[in-house]
Amino acid sequence: MDKETKNFLFKTITVFLIVVTVGIFSWSYFVYRQAQNIVSPERTISFSAEGKVLAKSDIATINFSVVTQGEKAELVQKENNEKMKTALDFVKSQGIKDEDIKTVQYNLSPQYDYTWCQKEKTHYISCPPKIIGYLFNQSVEVKIRNFDKISDIVGGLTKAGINDISQVSFEIEDLEEYKNQARIEAIKKIEKRAKLFSQSTSIKLGRILDISESSNNYPLYRQEMKTLDSAEVVSSTAPAPIEAGTEEIAISLTVKYELK
Repeated sequence: MDKETKNFLFKTITVFLIVVTVGIFSWSYFVYRQAQNIVSPERTISFSAEGKVLAKSDIATINFSVVTQGEKAELVQKENNEKMKTALDFVKSQGIKDEDIKTVQYNLSPQYDYTWCQKEKTHYISCPPKIIGYLFNQSVEVKIRNFDKISDIVGGLTKAGINDISQVSFEIEDLEEYKNQARIEAIKKIEKRAKLFSQSTSIKLGRILDISESSNNYPLYRQEMKTLDSAEVVSSTAPAPIEAGTEEIAISLTVKYELK
């Protein structure tokens, strides 16, 4: 083996050993840092607190329907559409935007007579189904953002020929904003308790290891309106004022600290 080849092998082995050594030291340092990050359960402490805020609903939702019955499908559909158009024109005249109006049901179904071939009521023979008419049901969901308009809209819909109005429900559009307020309140309580603990003992708190959260929404007050049938619509007076009430937004936080 000549001198040049020996030098080449020596340099190659030297580089290899340097790379292996650096790799071993890097791995050892990594393991050391990982070990530092491992905290014994006996060296931790947790504090929990709940933050609460009262939120007022800012959207009211009502559902109303037009139900029409007749012998001919096209006439039933035409009559129903005309009634619904009158109702929607009224709703829009109250400042409701198109994006807050949504059709949730549009259904035309036949009505059958299963007794047409029976000569007497005491005859219980089975008759082939015979279509004797059609029932058309069209339902619309409306979101009302101006609560001063709720009673006016409900009362106006009955006068416009709507024969089915469901209960009024309320919701909060930006619920996350209220949750953030509740989180801030809970964090402040935890910080205060952690500081008091540290000042009252010889134990010092280190870094935060974990934060867990749970939430609950408690509706405190809601007013509902019963469904009106066609007979009640004709004789009903203006509905009573409808109040949205408030809702309690609660966030519970648990913060785990490392003990120094």
